Amino acid sequence: MRPGRLDRIVYVPLPDARTRQEIFSLQFRNMPVADDICLERLVAQTSNYSGAEITAVCREAGLMALQEDIKAQHISARHFGSALTAIQPRIPDSLLQLYVNYQQQRTGLFVV
Repeated sequence: MRPGRLDRIVYVPLPDARTRQEIFSLQFRNMPVADDICLERLVAQTSNYSGAEITAVCREAGLMALQEDIKAQHISARHFGSALTAIQPRIPDSLLQLYVNYQQQRTGLFVV
């Protein structure tokens, strides 16, 4: 890292359940989602997903609906199920633990 650029390491954790719900809600504003969508279930299924990955899941579900029927009126739960299979979280638990350990060392806080 060189001065004059971002010369600080800032740890931004993965979104918690409330934040994931808000991300989905924001995405759903611009998507015709079917009544069979269970927001709570999607939130539970995306516990290790980043905000960008959740957005990718929504886009993938929309594309799957259009591939199935170019005149699709809604994006259904099965489209989201397929999208969750296609879009997997990319941050391994080992990297998450590394970030947590680093943050604890920097702040002097340790989680037991």
